[in-house]
Amino acid sequence: MFVSILSTSELILFTLGILLVLTAMIKYSMRTADYQCVWRVFVNKLKNGFTISEFKIYRLGIAILIFALILRLLNQILYPS
Repeated sequence: MFVSILSTSELILFTLGILLVLTAMIKYSMRTADYQCVWRVFVNKLKNGFTISEFKIYRLGIAILIFALILRLLNQILYPS
């Protein structure tokens, strides 16, 4: 029972994190018409930079992804399949 809750919650958190990161990038690309922002974010070369709201959404998405990764590791360590 607990294993299925962990598996379901990690899937939900990964999906939510990816959606938040994509939302921030879509908002940035709509504002600046910079459609190469996906790779520019990862090399830290954005032209205008994120606004505060875009930055908060992006960092929340990254934090949720890290938390989901930790949850995945704990799930694999405690309950190996």
